[in-house]
Amino acid sequence: MDEKITWWERFEHGSLYVALLAAWIAMAGSLYFSEVAGYIPCKLCWYQRILMYPLAGVLAVGLLRRDRHLPVLVLPFSLLGQGVSTYHYLLQKTTLFSEAATCEIGVPCTTMWINWFGFVTIPFLALVAFTIITACCLIALNAGLPDEEMTTATPWVPVVAIPVAVVLAFVLLARVNAQGHEEALAAPAAIAAPAAFPTLIPTRADGPVEPARADIAVVTQGEGLYREACAACHGQDARGVANLGPSLVDSAVILEGEAQAAVAFIRKGVALDDPANTTGLVMPPSGGRPDLSDQQLLAIVEYLRARAVVP
Repeated sequence: MDEKITWWERFEHGSLYVALLAAWIAMAGSLYFSEVAGYIPCKLCWYQRILMYPLAGVLAVGLLRRDRHLPVLVLPFSLLGQGVSTYHYLLQKTTLFSEAATCEIGVPCTTMWINWFGFVTIPFLALVAFTIITACCLIALNAGLPDEEMTTATPWVPVVAIPVAVVLAFVLLARVNAQGHEEALAAPAAIAAPAAFPTLIPTRADGPVEPARADIAVVTQGEGLYREACAACHGQDARGVANLGPSLVDSAVILEGEAQAAVAFIRKGVALDDPANTTGLVMPPSGGRPDLSDQQLLAIVEYLRARAVVP
């Protein structure tokens, strides 16, 4: 008598489709971070990309061919990727590898472009994806060859549907992000005229000076751009992040002199061997966001100056 096929048995023999979904989400997500959000990948990010991107194609082709050796082909990539992602995450969040020389040139590997909930960074997301792929491959290996009843008659349907769905979802996110940038670029007229920016540094000793009402829109825009582009390294309150980015609310470079000079400094960045580098940290040109216009950087500078005035 035939036994009823359980949902777990079906999952065991379909787990590689979950791995395919994870690989495509990871690949599309990394491209979104670099090509849409403008986050520059560090050296370890590229290593993880090298290990993840081929899996999107290998899993798809292997599923189409019903290759029973597919888990064995995928596991070396996913296991090595887990190792690199774990090392990268520990490099960001701990001092276990404080003496490591990785990423001395270019964007530091300790740069946290995102820090959701205080612990979710980009290498953490990569680690989750590699772990899901590894687990699915191990499940598929344990399941062995599926019975004819559980074999997908048309494997090309999910193999095509999964990448298409993921790509469409991230294209939609990219369009939403682009719309946000367009709204940010539609700044008040004062932003287009650098001379219209007043100095927001206090002019009296008996207390802070409120920014003029006409500048509120500029400061508000700068706050949004700061939280999007700068907060990962310099903190949500702009008071710096230990071993990552210095405080900006008391930075002479930001607060003193012309705002345009501060923008020029941000555009240039700070190399590791720069004589002006007093932190031992690299600031990539444009803060790693070359997509930001001079007007947007001016708005960020004015927001930081306003924060120095109004805590």
